[in-house]
Amino acid sequence: MNQPSESGGSSTGRGGSLTGPTAGRDALLHRLERLTELPLLVLSFVMLPLLVGPFLWELSAEEEATFFALDTFIWAIFAADLALKVMVAPDRLAYLRASWIEVLIVVIPFARPLRIVRLVVFGSRAFRGARRFTHVDFLIVYWIGLIIVAATIVTSVEQNHDSPIKNFPDALWWSVVTVTTVGYGDLVPVTTSGRAIAIALMLGGIGIFGGLTANLASFFIKTEGDDGAQATRELVVEIARLREEIARLAPIPHRPS
Repeated sequence: MNQPSESGGSSTGRGGSLTGPTAGRDALLHRLERLTELPLLVLSFVMLPLLVGPFLWELSAEEEATFFALDTFIWAIFAADLALKVMVAPDRLAYLRASWIEVLIVVIPFARPLRIVRLVVFGSRAFRGARRFTHVDFLIVYWIGLIIVAATIVTSVEQNHDSPIKNFPDALWWSVVTVTTVGYGDLVPVTTSGRAIAIALMLGGIGIFGGLTANLASFFIKTEGDDGAQATRELVVEIARLREEIARLAPIPHRPS
């Protein structure tokens, strides 16, 4: 007879499979993970300039307050997400161990000396999903992340170099037109590091758009292949029916006595 587990009074079936309320909570947890994965990934990228800016950029008091407010707001989203998932998880301690990056995001305080630690943690969170880089939704998210990361770095290296890229909004605009290979030329980096980032951004943009195109082509080829296979199966069935009809209508040969 199975004994209730300490994490919620549920039981496991034969072979260690989850049964009863535990199975329902585990399924709900997986649905929450799927629903929140991409939005939290985007927020991880958004956090990078919010953490770097107060250290490296010349910000007014109003801009610093805005950065801190956005930082706090995103932190609250991660904290609420973690709290909800811990409540749903069948084994809360095991879930906390598996989600150690999210735990660090929530528990590390906002003190300036620890911002660099938070930057590393959020960076790890942002690039943890790279193994699914071939999926269309992840390609789009990493395209957004590439724009944000490039804009963050270029803002940092172009300051105090008499560059037309004066602040993060300028760098964000430049990053968008560069990754799409439009290149208006109204804003260009003047430092060697900035130009190196521009080259990497252009190559990354071409690669991501190539991946999106390949996924789109694969989708149409698969759709056409499925339609062709269905048509072949219908043709085989129709031929079999015709053969049966011919055999039924054919006259029986008369044997001489």
